[in-house]
Amino acid sequence: MLPKKDLNRFVSIVSASLVLSFILFSACSRPHTPSTVVVFAAGGARPAIDELCRGFEGEYSITAETIYGGGGEVLSKMMLAKSGDIYVAPEQQFMETAIAKQAIDPATIHTVAYMVPVIAVKKGNPKGIRTLADLANEGVRVAITRPETTLLGQYAPEIFRTAGLEEAVMQNVVTSASDPNNLLTMLMMGQVDAGIIWHFYGTMASDKIEAIFIDPGQLTGIGKMQVAVSAYTSDAQRARQFVDFSKSVEGKAIFKRCGYIVDAEEVKRYWH
Repeated sequence: MLPKKDLNRFVSIVSASLVLSFILFSACSRPHTPSTVVVFAAGGARPAIDELCRGFEGEYSITAETIYGGGGEVLSKMMLAKSGDIYVAPEQQFMETAIAKQAIDPATIHTVAYMVPVIAVKKGNPKGIRTLADLANEGVRVAITRPETTLLGQYAPEIFRTAGLEEAVMQNVVTSASDPNNLLTMLMMGQVDAGIIWHFYGTMASDKIEAIFIDPGQLTGIGKMQVAVSAYTSDAQRARQFVDFSKSVEGKAIFKRCGYIVDAEEVKRYWH
């Protein structure tokens, strides 16, 4: 039989071992809560952003949750909630607003894709539209987007003006859509015959519409899709990983598959 002193020491050692074993067991058996990155993004970019998020999840084992809406709408939601890790701006003017409102970290802004204004017509081009001049033809119903809510809406009249067709074409403008998605819907439903839209929609809805590129000399600007880390992120490192993935080779390949231009040099073929 052990002396009382040794017995007490033995009990202490066993007790400590049991406590340590319990701690280790608890740590190993505790349910794992995956990391999450919340992305506020423009609805028009959904096909590309959904695929980007899947790729990011596979690369980093971090869940990506998305909140979609108009570029300005999701920015307002993010600011109101004071939460979110990433903001995806469909046009650079929205990112400029985000900077002014201190809603993002300016140092993290990166352009992930480029967009070119084109003439969009219904599949089969029933009106035989080939150039900007054809938009001035009698009976052609033209749609543009609103200049106060979209960069594309600001570009459209400028493009017509540069081509010397502003007055003639604007007479045929029958509606100003709130955003490019709505314009696309009007076109597919036959409510309009043509519209000025971003070129990537021609890939997204290739079974419904056709995209006609405009003479580079008549374009007055292009669009940039940009991503940035939100000022409200709870994990800046995790958010920066999303930005890094979006501009990686794999990220660029995703945007390219969705019809975007990812090479700044390639843009020069369409606008100079």
